[in-house]
Amino acid sequence: MPVHEASAVTMRPYQAEALAALDHGLRTRTDNPCVVLPTGAGKSLVIAWAIQRWKARYPAFRCIILAHRKELVEQNAAEMRALWPGGDVGVYSAGLRRRDVDASVVFASIDSVHNRWGDFPPFDAILIDEAHRIPAAGEGKYLSFLRGCQSVNPRVRLVGLTATAYRLGLGPISHKDHILNYVVYEAHVGDLIRDGYLCPLRSKVGVAVPDLSDVRRNGKGDYVESSLAKAVEVPEVVREAVREVMAAVQAENRKSVVFFCVDVKHCQAVALELRRYGLHAPIVTANTPAHERDRIAEDFKHGRHRAICNVNVYCEGFNARRVDCVVLLRPTLSAGLYVQMVGRGLRLHPSKRDCLVLDFARCIETHGPVDCLEAGEVRVIECGSVKCCAQAGTNECFHGRDHEGVRADNYRGCGDTFSRALKVCPRCGWTIPPQEVAREAAEAAEKAERKLHEKEASQRAIIGSEPEEVKVDAVSLRLHRKAGVPDSVCVQYRCGMQTFREWVALDHPGEQGLKARRWWARRLGTEAARKITVASAVGDMFVASSLAEITQAITVVRRGRYHDVVGHKLSSGETGEP
Repeated sequence: MPVHEASAVTMRPYQAEALAALDHGLRTRTDNPCVVLPTGAGKSLVIAWAIQRWKARYPAFRCIILAHRKELVEQNAAEMRALWPGGDVGVYSAGLRRRDVDASVVFASIDSVHNRWGDFPPFDAILIDEAHRIPAAGEGKYLSFLRGCQSVNPRVRLVGLTATAYRLGLGPISHKDHILNYVVYEAHVGDLIRDGYLCPLRSKVGVAVPDLSDVRRNGKGDYVESSLAKAVEVPEVVREAVREVMAAVQAENRKSVVFFCVDVKHCQAVALELRRYGLHAPIVTANTPAHERDRIAEDFKHGRHRAICNVNVYCEGFNARRVDCVVLLRPTLSAGLYVQMVGRGLRLHPSKRDCLVLDFARCIETHGPVDCLEAGEVRVIECGSVKCCAQAGTNECFHGRDHEGVRADNYRGCGDTFSRALKVCPRCGWTIPPQEVAREAAEAAEKAERKLHEKEASQRAIIGSEPEEVKVDAVSLRLHRKAGVPDSVCVQYRCGMQTFREWVALDHPGEQGLKARRWWARRLGTEAARKITVASAVGDMFVASSLAEITQAITVVRRGRYHDVVGHKLSSGETGEP
């Protein structure tokens, strides 16, 4: 059956960019690329389109697409069949009771094939979905399968796809010493929400949060599950959390709610408490029989269940578009797990305007806003170290906490937490009063003064005021607009789990523009610097990858809440100011 370039499914701009960047990376480099797309951005479609193109250009092309769960295998195979009806598509998964070895395009479970590479004809490419699952070191099932395939075809190419390009305790999954070596393309959650491709997120933080002070941590840096369970399974914590959840769900008529719990006992306690409010939420854990898990998932996706409680089952590969409320009852220090849980609500569906994230696990406090966008600030009033919106009326947040120094007849909180990038609360439209800006600035100055006189300053505080060189893992470019001045390029450097930014004012007149040209000339040459504009820099998807190859490290200095980039270490050996 011939493969055609055209598809009945409309390709989104970022998907086209991802495919073009992947093709370019495979043509011009010999190491292994990774494509980073948020949950709900269509990784399955991008996989299918990539294979479709490769098959059109080279009909003898053979590939295998690996995933760690049968649901992902089935989902990816379905997308491929939709684009290539009647095509040579096979499935190899014990959970799906399929063992197709001769198809030219095979969707497989890694658990089923990791030691069966010899059963297949040689592959030209191996694609790995949820690539953050690949271990950073040691053999492991993925590396074992790759090495086996390389023994029969040394030229086989490897491509990873994931929504979370980092791993707790180990940093980026793409590294010169890992199986995946570089990020060839990355789309950002905030951009896709802004452009209407993902569902807007709102969040509220709850009072009924567990005390995590005595919870132990494991070797990877996250909480030990047994220790965490003792903290979250306190009856009054469960009761109060469910009470707050039900108040929010009923007030906003949320119709599709996912609860993330710590273990089976916690899940059962939450489900039991929900029944007291007349809400039946089936429990799904690793011990749930496969046929029952499938039935519950299908009923939930079709609206026959309003809620579902799970333990580490629906963090990945659960395509339920109706989800309009995510309840975080499972604390985690893993940013990747946090993103995966929240990602269940990112998909679009006609029945919902947004997705409400209810946080009873200190996840927002630990990792930041769920849709953390770019520079700017949101006015928030602090409840401890968690933030919530305040609006004219009273000095209470949605959970009734008073705020010292704020008059009761002046403020009332709508309860949402939201990104610092916004100037107003997206829920109620409240904006920051000038007197509150001044008060918080004074409090911050006083806090900084106290810090200077502490007996022991933390290492982080010391580093924060001194220049610090950090290794650059990836570079991306974005258009920066500000009223009344020409556009500029926002250069974003991802360094481990942190992102630092600087602005290159290519279109500005005078010394600013000349400085920006010199910045560009040091990296891409004098000729490129003469021709480049903000639009051409941001519009060329390969410029960012070139800058990533050239920039080895940057030097940053903390200025208040933010960092300034004050120096660069380039592959040419040159260093200097921005």
